[in-house]
Amino acid sequence: MRKLLTIILTFFFGISSGQNFTYPLIKAKGRIVADFVPAGWTILDSTYGELNSDYTKDAAIIIQHKDSVLLVNSLEDTVLTQPRILFILFKKSVDNSYELVEQSNSFILKNDNPTMDDPYQEFAINNGLLEVKFHLFYNMGSWYVTNAVYKFHYQQGQFVLIGANNSSFHRATQDFEDYSYNFLTKKRALTKGNDNKGTKKTTWKSLNILKLKTLKTFSEPFTWEVETDIYL
Repeated sequence: MRKLLTIILTFFFGISSGQNFTYPLIKAKGRIVADFVPAGWTILDSTYGELNSDYTKDAAIIIQHKDSVLLVNSLEDTVLTQPRILFILFKKSVDNSYELVEQSNSFILKNDNPTMDDPYQEFAINNGLLEVKFHLFYNMGSWYVTNAVYKFHYQQGQFVLIGANNSSFHRATQDFEDYSYNFLTKKRALTKGNDNKGTKKTTWKSLNILKLKTLKTFSEPFTWEVETDIYL
C-alpha cells in the first residue's frame, strides 16, 4: 500500500507540479510590459524609472508562475514552490517600445519555506539604481531577523552590484549588526550595538574584491561569502 501511494504521489506531482520545469526565455522586444509576460505567469511586482541615462522611464518586472512546481533549491532540497523571474526593460524613446536587457531566474527569492515569511520584500529604481530588498523572518527555529538591500547600477552593458546593506537583529537580546558595503570604494562599515542598552559602535574595513558582481554572476542573495563567515 505504501509503495502504491508513493507511485501515485510521484505521478501527481510530476504532472500537476511540473517536475521537469524549465524557465521561459523572455521575449526580446514589445510594445507594452504585458507583451513580455509568458503564458502561465503573472506580474508579482514592478517598478519604473531611469536606468540608462536616456531620460526615459525603464521598467523592472518580477513575474511569478501561476502554479506550484517542484524545484531543487540552493540547499539541494526539492521544494514545492512558485518560480519567479526578474527582467529589466529599457524604453526606446523613438517609438516608446521596450527592449529586454536582463533576465534573472534566481535572484528573486521564492516563498518556499513554511517556517518563514516571504523573503522578497520590495524593489525600486532610485537615482539610476535598481534596489532590491529582502527580509528573512523565521516563525520558528531562529530569533534573528535579517534585512538586506542590493544596489545595482547599469554600466558597461551590465547591471553591476555597487553597494549592499545586510543587517541582523536578535529579537530576544536586541543585539544588532549592520554591514554597509560600497564595492566601488571597496570599503565596508560595520555598526554593532544593542537597542536595550543604547549602545552603538561603527568600524571600517577595506575589502579585497578583485571583480565586481553583476546580476549574472551573483545568482542568489545570501550565497556570496563576501568576508569570512559573512554571507551577503
